[in-house]
Amino acid sequence: MSVLRSTGLIEAPAATVGAAVRHTRTAEAGLAPIGVIGRARTSPAALLVPGDELSFSLRAAGLPLELTTRVERAAADGISSVLVDGPLARLRHDTALAQVGPRTLLTDSVSWTSPLGPLGKLADVVLGRRLVLDVLAARVRAVRELAESWAGRSIVVGTAIIRGGEVLAQQRGYPAADAGRWELPGGRVEPGESEADAVVRECREELGIDVEPTGRLGTDVPLDNGMLMRVHTARPVDADPDPRPIDHQALRWVGAAELGELDWLDTDRVLLHDIRGRLS
Repeated sequence: MSVLRSTGLIEAPAATVGAAVRHTRTAEAGLAPIGVIGRARTSPAALLVPGDELSFSLRAAGLPLELTTRVERAAADGISSVLVDGPLARLRHDTALAQVGPRTLLTDSVSWTSPLGPLGKLADVVLGRRLVLDVLAARVRAVRELAESWAGRSIVVGTAIIRGGEVLAQQRGYPAADAGRWELPGGRVEPGESEADAVVRECREELGIDVEPTGRLGTDVPLDNGMLMRVHTARPVDADPDPRPIDHQALRWVGAAELGELDWLDTDRVLLHDIRGRLS
């Protein structure tokens, strides 16, 4: 088995870098400068989730190669994928993220096994390793460019309010394009306001309850309006009063097994696997 690693420091928070690592643009356009064409087979959202597949077309020693990988894990601290179709016996790609002061250390690791015996091992040394190093370097450049372009965006907080193994979802009544779909409570962070304070204020305004922020959930999610959504977890401070839909048409407490039944906004759907993990 062959293994190669590459690292890079990025001037952005780990949650933002994590979003860039998961973004389909990194796979589809980030490797194009070195002649690797990526295509994502995903849900409508632009962030990869477990189960999504990526196909890559490239040339090695003048020969065309096609391979397909499937995302196994997509979390705040990294992403992993494995080969499901291609000329190798085995291929695994892991990206790990660690906050280092204001910057994020990205570590990419690729391991693979050639099915061609001694000749395959020689090809690994002569061709495969050079290609993998080029891919890893191009990925770091693509992630850095995307994450650092997002780092200065204004923040919208989302809140996963968890109670008794269920999360609170609210159903939108407007605009017309989103009416009837579900989302987490939240809203934009005001100037001079902390994210935790924004979580408390938005839940009080939208639901009429007080909550206590308890942590973070998943990566950032880039929004079409030029902002970043950053999701926090919270718990109700008191059992009473029950939340009420002040700005929405309905509320629902949802267990892990029911999450997939709701028609979530795309920006919230990419975090369902993280929510399910917390509820489970």
